[in-house]
Amino acid sequence: MEHDQEQRGWHLHHHEQLFYKVTTGAPIVRFKFYHCPPYRQTVQLDQPPAHCKLKTKGLNTFFLFQRKVHTKGVISLDRQLSVYPQISLITRYDSWGRISDIPRDLQKKYAQSFTYWPVQSPTIRTIADEHWFSTDDLITWVHDAQRYISTRIKYPEKQDRRLGADQALLSGIGDCDEFTDLFVTLSRIRGIPSRRLTGYFIPRVNEEAEPHAWAEILSPTLGWIPIDIALHNIGNHTMNYVIEKIEEFNPALPDYQLRQTSAVHYHWERPLPEVTPLY
Repeated sequence: MEHDQEQRGWHLHHHEQLFYKVTTGAPIVRFKFYHCPPYRQTVQLDQPPAHCKLKTKGLNTFFLFQRKVHTKGVISLDRQLSVYPQISLITRYDSWGRISDIPRDLQKKYAQSFTYWPVQSPTIRTIADEHWFSTDDLITWVHDAQRYISTRIKYPEKQDRRLGADQALLSGIGDCDEFTDLFVTLSRIRGIPSRRLTGYFIPRVNEEAEPHAWAEILSPTLGWIPIDIALHNIGNHTMNYVIEKIEEFNPALPDYQLRQTSAVHYHWERPLPEVTPLY
């Protein structure tokens, strides 16, 4: 218990590799992959991946690799970083504000329909007829949405692929991706700006990184608030969360994106990072 109180963050050591074979053209490999951004956390890059440039676009940070290589080989993406989560605890006793106080231009900005967030889906839009959906108090609406989603996704189980909000609602199954996608979709239908965060959830009991997805909503009084429907965590960014990327207007940012895939045969080896607590 004493160590829990003194813990400041996590040290992550990634052991990742790209195995490739160039079939035609100049042997140049180009790809990008995401790196923990300085959002809700302080990030220290202790050992960068070789031959990579660090870039920032919006809230996200990523590495770019572009290098002439042999026609066949292995590219090591070994890297080490220290992440210090910035603890944020928001309770139901704080003033979350009213949905009607969210500016119309922001509501419209976040109203686009995507594959995983089908705002225009007739099936999902029928939920707007539920008595709880028209609630104007933001904190009340969020808790009602959590209860509703928990009753519709009755079989929380890990999925081999991301189903999206529509399929999750129809099948009644899903993992953190489906809980998050359905919540983001419902929030946007209601006029609440929302987005998806992905990264790791690290339970302190075993200190193993678990890939995870959760959401944020924009409160007119408190700013962006974390909402983790899958883990029943409403309003809190704790030591357990490490953010890797933020999906706001593109709901499916790939962790790794390789260019010229037609000329390169490849596969990734991406074991989970080794995690060590920092005190």
